[in-house]
Parts: sequence; structure tokens; C-alpha cells
Amino acid sequence: MKTYTGKLNAGGVGGQVIMVDEDGTRRQHSPYPLPHIVRHSPDGFNWGYSGSGPADTALSILTDCVGRDVANAFYQKFKSEFVASWGDSFEITEKEIKDWLLLITKDEKY
Repeated sequence: MKTYTGKLNAGGVGGQVIMVDEDGTRRQHSPYPLPHIVRHSPDGFNWGYSGSGPADTALSILTDCVGRDVANAFYQKFKSEFVASWGDSFEITEKEIKDWLLLITKDEKY
């Protein structure tokens, strides 16, 4: 099960680092930095507001967790419901993300 964590550095200015921890695995380098999928923000990850950095944060976390197709469909909603409201630090698990996706897609076909 993966856990995604972030803590703002440099007063929240510039790109931030998000770490992925895979507990219960034999991954040699856990935690490791989440790769940044650049779509909106060339400066990198950010959170705590609704902008380009948080959009890339949402897209990158969802892509790592559930794959590119699902991430492309739901990252803006994930940004609005989670990423935009995170404070100086956050922690979210793979299970929380997948439970949220099940809840919002129970009546949808995608």
C-alpha cells in the first residue's frame, strides 16, 4: 500500500517534493520521490490552492496510484476535493484515493 506525503519547503515557493512510501514491499529505495508529470506547471508540485502546481500534483499522484487514463479523467476533481485544501503538509494513502474513486464513479461509466 502506497502513502503519498508532502511538506512545503521554502515557504511554499517553487517546486515541492512529494514522497511515495510503499510499505510491505521489498522496494530498496522506499520512500522515493514522486515523478512530476508536467501538464500545467513547469515549476513543479504545489498544493493548498487551486492552480497549476496543484493540478500537476493531482495528476501525478493519481497517475502513480491508478494509471494515466483514470488520472486524466479525474485529476481536476481530485485537485478540487483534496489537493487545494491541503495545508503545509499532507498524507494520503492509496486506499483513500481508491475508495474516493469508487465513491464518485459508482454510477458512472468511464
